[in-house]
Amino acid sequence: MMEEPVRLPVAAALLSLVACSESTEGTTPKLEGLINPLQRLITPPRVCNAGGGTAGWRLELIGSRFTPVPRDALTDTPSVELPQVSLSGPADYTVPADHVFFARTELMRMDLPTRDTTPSSSLPPGTYRVSVTNPLGGTSELEDALRVVPPPAITNLSTPGGFNYGGGSPLVIEGSGFRSDALPLIVLQRDGEEDQPLFTVTVVSDTRIETEVPPATPEGTYALTLTNPEGCSVTRPQALTVTYPRLGTLSASPASGPAHSDTVITLTNTASSGPAAFTSGPQPQPHEVYLVAPVKTDPGQTVNIPLYDVKLISPTQLRATVPTCSGFDSRPVTDPACPGGVVPGTYGLIVTDPSGAFGTLPSGFTVSP
Repeated sequence: MMEEPVRLPVAAALLSLVACSESTEGTTPKLEGLINPLQRLITPPRVCNAGGGTAGWRLELIGSRFTPVPRDALTDTPSVELPQVSLSGPADYTVPADHVFFARTELMRMDLPTRDTTPSSSLPPGTYRVSVTNPLGGTSELEDALRVVPPPAITNLSTPGGFNYGGGSPLVIEGSGFRSDALPLIVLQRDGEEDQPLFTVTVVSDTRIETEVPPATPEGTYALTLTNPEGCSVTRPQALTVTYPRLGTLSASPASGPAHSDTVITLTNTASSGPAAFTSGPQPQPHEVYLVAPVKTDPGQTVNIPLYDVKLISPTQLRATVPTCSGFDSRPVTDPACPGGVVPGTYGLIVTDPSGAFGTLPSGFTVSP
């Protein structure tokens, strides 16, 4: 947010201070440090040479004796001249006057332009000396006060094991400019869907990140945005297409049960072999079955209610218990009214296999009153 310039009462007060001074020589400021508000504990602060909105990246200058000087205070158009802020290092740059803001003698703020702002300035990456010069003279310099970094870049994404509906799907991101000392924010984005953050993130190096696509992420094509802590970001459109292997055609028997007691059902899969069959043998995760329905404690919200006692009978059959009475409550439920049970109605089933495949059974089970 752009700050308002110093107002007339402040300008008048400053003029009074200058008039009472025994000398017209300016006070020498003291610059003690810079802060990126996005990473207050990082010294020297990092700032990206891209992005930053229309004005640039906001930075705070900490010190003392920052001294603006009023100009034309006795005219109809008074103004205030602020201290000048300059950078020197891989390139020399003076921050535009309208991008510098005075808060108090110990604090100023500035918006540092980037290649994407107006005006634009793409500072070369590297470490910069920063100087502050008061209008009436006096300069303070601070070596290695600011580090300019480029935005990250993504060159390749891969899913070594494919996508797993019931578990996290490993995702490898390759590129440059990743931060091994601080975790980036990584999100998947698709029109009509809320952003999907990736929570398990390991920065292996500044060129490789290992993360996971969360279980049951809806199928479709996603953009991926990676944002480093200092604000640098990169978006790769149509970066990832999520698809899962499918089980065969499913059916449930019985296909209904009363709301006042839990119901044991058998799920049958038409595929008896191959990747569409139920997986047998030792697996890192069990079969899981969910009833997509509301419970009485929150009848307006449809949720995935896990079936319990899920057992593999054969490559074509599972047995499980639908918690029509217990819902999410601990079993056994002694209240015959089943206060946490499933709202009567007809609902779908989701079945996940340890192989990563899944199947759905729309309108697969009816909870009768």
